[in-house]
Amino acid sequence: MNERIIITTQSMQADHQAWLAAHSEWQKDIDRWQAEHASAMKRLAEIQKAIQEHGECLADHSNAFRKLEESIGAHEREIAKQLSGSNTQAQDVVANHHQEQKGKFNQQKDAHERIKLHHEGVMAQLSALEASAAAPM
Repeated sequence: MNERIIITTQSMQADHQAWLAAHSEWQKDIDRWQAEHASAMKRLAEIQKAIQEHGECLADHSNAFRKLEESIGAHEREIAKQLSGSNTQAQDVVANHHQEQKGKFNQQKDAHERIKLHHEGVMAQLSALEASAAAPM
């Protein structure tokens, strides 16, 4: 009941030709993948630099936030002096300072929202790339 398979030299040669054709296509894929990989390594170096610059922007934003916080504190003390009668500045000067503070606050608020959106987008993309790259081949 063992069925014997007869393989002819012609069928073996046909198989070999099909395999060689497949190998040729695979080699094209591999060559393309290697070129893409080399390009990706260069791009990753550029991305790393951009992420470092991103960190510097975050530090700048943090410093600006601290300065604004200090400025608001100083303005609050100015208002407290105004209320206690110990401030020699005119009410309109204090009010002008308040308008300046309001403008600075709104600028920081807008900057914070832009930075937040950018940061979250970059981190999400980085996480997706990391997960994809770590997946088994």
